[in-house]
Amino acid sequence: MGTGGTSGSGSDKTKGAMNIEGYPVKGLSIAGHETCVMFPTLKLAFDIGRFPQQAISHDFLCISHAHMDHIGGLPMYVATRGLFSMKPPTILVPKCIKKDVEQLFEVHRRMDQSELKHNLIGLDVGEEFYLRKDLKVRAFQTYHAIPSQGYVVYSIRQKLKQEYVGLSGNEIKNLKSSGVEITYTITAPEIAFTGDTMSDFIVDQNNTDVLRSRILVMEGEKPERSLSQLCYLFMECGVWSDVKCEHLS
Repeated sequence: MGTGGTSGSGSDKTKGAMNIEGYPVKGLSIAGHETCVMFPTLKLAFDIGRFPQQAISHDFLCISHAHMDHIGGLPMYVATRGLFSMKPPTILVPKCIKKDVEQLFEVHRRMDQSELKHNLIGLDVGEEFYLRKDLKVRAFQTYHAIPSQGYVVYSIRQKLKQEYVGLSGNEIKNLKSSGVEITYTITAPEIAFTGDTMSDFIVDQNNTDVLRSRILVMEGEKPERSLSQLCYLFMECGVWSDVKCEHLS
């Protein structure tokens, strides 16, 4: 997989990506070495591995847990974005490791004598963070040797209430101006990422939306191989309609 640059068109950033349910996906996962999964059109990455260069263009990063193969490249990710005068990234981590991550950056600031600007957010299981007005992330429980969590990405859109369908534009405008609530919110799970976890997350009753997601990204190891696989499960009506396991590296 080629090295991504610091700039370029959207097509450049998605070149070589797998297209899954309309989302370009890039990444790599090598057991015990590094995991980083990227959704270029959302500017969102899950885990950072050793910081693959393509991750530089992603403004948002969700960290599942603190094992080095998932978080080791974090300072370099922030430093490299700063080097190219990119805006500080927003990094979501389990709340229980937030202080440790803050201390990690303080150590690197002293050694590197650089600012390492970033926005660090600690999330507990069940808490949400808005990436933008129409997109949010919620942390969910996973089961690993150390504290860990996965993330569900939700799309958010407004739809006109049925009783106002067919009205003219002026009628809609007048209703809205008078304070009438003419729309309702539709929130749909689009992407779920587990990171390292045992299968217990599947039977966790709080993780219903994980299994309802259009794309579920899971990491697991084949016993006969050292190279782990990232599995993408496509959902339709709550049924796994297809399963595709790919080595993204």
